[in-house]
Amino acid sequence: MTRNITVSLCSGRTAYEVKVTEKINLISAAKKVKAKVATKHIMILDFSDAEVSLFPSGRMLIKRVANETEALNIANDLLDYISG
Repeated sequence: MTRNITVSLCSGRTAYEVKVTEKINLISAAKKVKAKVATKHIMILDFSDAEVSLFPSGRMLIKRVANETEALNIANDLLDYISG
């Protein structure tokens, strides 16, 4: 699936910010993954070796990745997983 995604290093340099144009229903998504925190406003989970904070707007903060490419791959894989 082709998505409109942007990736940038956060100002604190501890995470990558990923923005996706599609909205995400966090309540439905939380049923498909093992989340540390899951509300209608934010979901925090470990996915692969990364920690992901996911917001209903499609925004993600991805920690424990080496670079933008790895953050983009994690974002795409997670979206595919919760959409499928």
